[in-house]
Amino acid sequence: MRTLFHNGTIRTNTPSAADWVVVEQGRISALGSATDRPDGDRAIDLQGGALVPGFCDAHVHLPATGLYAGGMDFRGVHSADHILDSFATHARAGGAVMFGGNFEDPLDRSLTRADLDRVVGDRPAMLARADMHSCIVSSALIGQLDLTGIEGVDVDDSGRPTGYLREQAACGAWNWFDASLPREEQIAAIRAAVQHAYSKGVTSVHEMFVVEWRGWPSYDVFMDAIEGVALNVVTYLGTDEVDKVKSMGHARIGGDYFLDGSFGSHTAWIKEPFTSPPPEGSPPNGIKYRDDEELYEFFLAAQRADLQVGVHAIGDAAIEQAITTWERVAAEVGKGPVMQLGHRIEHFECASDDHIRRSKALGLRASVQPAFDAFWGGDKGLYADRIGWDRARDMNRFGSMCEHDLSLAAGSDSTVTPLDPFLQMKALRAHHVEGQNISGERALGMNTMGGHQAAGEDDKRGAIEPGALADLAWLDRDPVTTDPDGLMDTEVLGTWASGVRVWPRSEAEAE
Repeated sequence: MRTLFHNGTIRTNTPSAADWVVVEQGRISALGSATDRPDGDRAIDLQGGALVPGFCDAHVHLPATGLYAGGMDFRGVHSADHILDSFATHARAGGAVMFGGNFEDPLDRSLTRADLDRVVGDRPAMLARADMHSCIVSSALIGQLDLTGIEGVDVDDSGRPTGYLREQAACGAWNWFDASLPREEQIAAIRAAVQHAYSKGVTSVHEMFVVEWRGWPSYDVFMDAIEGVALNVVTYLGTDEVDKVKSMGHARIGGDYFLDGSFGSHTAWIKEPFTSPPPEGSPPNGIKYRDDEELYEFFLAAQRADLQVGVHAIGDAAIEQAITTWERVAAEVGKGPVMQLGHRIEHFECASDDHIRRSKALGLRASVQPAFDAFWGGDKGLYADRIGWDRARDMNRFGSMCEHDLSLAAGSDSTVTPLDPFLQMKALRAHHVEGQNISGERALGMNTMGGHQAAGEDDKRGAIEPGALADLAWLDRDPVTTDPDGLMDTEVLGTWASGVRVWPRSEAEAE
């Protein structure tokens, strides 16, 4: 069947302009000007809207995204009593495991495990911070964990855990939670996240599955959940088990392979200490996850196995460790092979000009989260609180990265920020720091082609051109020319994944 798209603005992500597009057998078969428009077996009248390549979110966590969509989401909530009331309501409903997330401190008063215990009783309960690098857990859950000798356990004056866990300590809580959540609930959550992606015109995601935190059994459940969906899911496994990942047929490893933590949890690894002191139990410069030699051996093994590597590096010390280690690998195997694989640094928030230049020289790709600046940038934002405005103003410098022609992909890190390409494009175009914003056309490119380039899939996705897979989003307005504030009102009128309609759900031809 030939499907013709016409009567709207078509953004091809190529130098070629088009007034119409034809899709056949899941691929773009032709495009051209109004004067030579062909007939189709089916016609989609764009009604003056815009047709763009399907969006690619280059950094997501689908399981958590789905859980938050169906559970307790406390984004923007600052009332401790509101959070506790929600847990109490869920406890009365009889749930065996209580989970909520997306809170940000400071709340109007601090919460401890004693507060959770009061409303959930002897049930395990977990309240995850927005960055997912820390959480507050009940006594019943703490009792399931071995926290001996682990950094990131907040303690009270008597030396007892308060219930606030960070990084490796929080990892144990996540592992326990995943192992305890019924399989059918995990699958339902992931499928809900897939539907949410379609509703935003997203046809591809890069799933950052942190094996170190979630475990291999949860990965098996994840694979069952995405079997048969039309969404293109590119999976990065957060582990250093190179041989295992290679034997499973993957071309990529790492992703959220942590070199450090986050600013919200006082665990980003930075060269100079935080100006707002971390709580007792956390180091003043954040947390360094990996020994230098350990990281070198991992990078070298992955390079020799022909696996693209992604690492999570937010602070300037973590970014320096990643780049320096790749420079060591390049000295061993040659710069050409390293550049050919196009390894990734996720987040890249505190990158200096020197970091950007050295990354470009190695062919490294930066997977950035634009809405981090929108949510936490500015002279009154969380970053400025954590390290002062003089240092915070040099974070997330997307304009500088573009000037150096660094390969850039945009993602949400959902649930850290919402899985919403319109929010990401708005953040790119309305940066807190003058000169660091980018054009509408470039913002669209980072949220479409950029992700596919970061995963090495740009030969078949991300552009509207003959031969490309027909991943398409029909919008009620042109995202390139719409004012940044107006982007948030964009309506997605249709989403197609490889030529198959998946949104709206009432007209979907596939899951």
